[in-house]
Amino acid sequence: MKLIFLHGLGQSSDDWQAVIDELPIANTSAISLFLGISQTDSVNLNALNRKVSAILDDLNEPYILCGLSLGSVLVLQQAIRQKPLLKGIVVSAAQFESPSKTLLTIQNLIFRLMPNRSFQNMNMTKAQVIELVNSMRQLKLKEDLSKVTIPSLIMCGSKDRVNLPATKELSLIMNQSTLKIISHGGHELNREQPREFAKAINDFLTAYYLNRLTPF
Repeated sequence: MKLIFLHGLGQSSDDWQAVIDELPIANTSAISLFLGISQTDSVNLNALNRKVSAILDDLNEPYILCGLSLGSVLVLQQAIRQKPLLKGIVVSAAQFESPSKTLLTIQNLIFRLMPNRSFQNMNMTKAQVIELVNSMRQLKLKEDLSKVTIPSLIMCGSKDRVNLPATKELSLIMNQSTLKIISHGGHELNREQPREFAKAINDFLTAYYLNRLTPF
């Protein structure tokens, strides 16, 4: 079984390395969501979901998806597709419905005020980042997520006040869900508390294996 990681906006696949180093699992990989994107490409949730789907469709082994923030949204979209090789999901700081207009407006304002050079490490332009954030307005996954039956670990930092309410609601919507709030954790748990993040994943996987009637 493979464990695959999806990073958040403003991060890269390298931000998962500290978590991976703490896991007793050798078969892991992290997808670079923005690698290979040109300055003329359209960047939105649908485009990223297609990119992730193309990578996952090439797999021929069971896997579990783990995502943070934007990565979590993409993980949830994959779970809805009910792919036979997807055996479970781990999401941190996940949103599943369109964020409030106020929050999106504030995010847009912040991005517009940032200098263009601030976006270079993301491999995207300012316009592409704003397009991606605006595409969250179309997010509407609640009804479909209630039909997902694979085990899910739903995480959030106790100090991530923006995402904590959605995290708790998501744990009630999802079947076979486990809720884990990381004490003193903020938004980027993979950067801030990689050891605690890895322990939560390992505990989830251990319980998952023990409770399964048949092995992978």
